Amino acid sequence: MIDHLHRAKEKKMAYVLYMDFRYTKSSIAALMKISPPQMGQWIKEVHYEVQIHKLNSELVQIKQELMSLGYAPQKVLNAEDFDKFGN
Repeated sequence: MIDHLHRAKEKKMAYVLYMDFRYTKSSIAALMKISPPQMGQWIKEVHYEVQIHKLNSELVQIKQELMSLGYAPQKVLNAEDFDKFGN
C-alpha cells in the first residue's frame, strides 16, 4: 500500500514538473529512473485525474444550482413500493 501511495505521489510530482515547471519528459524520466514512454503515460494518467476532478467539482456546482431552482433528486424506487399495489 505504501509503495502504491508513493508511486501515485511520484506521478503527480512528474506531472507538476512537466506541466508547471516545464521540465522535459526525458529529464523527469531520468530523475525518476523510468523510461520516457512510461513518463508520458504517467503524465497522461494524472492529466485525466485532473480533468475528472474538475468535472466532478463543476457537476457539484451545477447540482447545487439546480436544487436552488427547486429541482430535487427523484425518489429511489424500492421493491416494497410495488407491494402496495397487490399482485
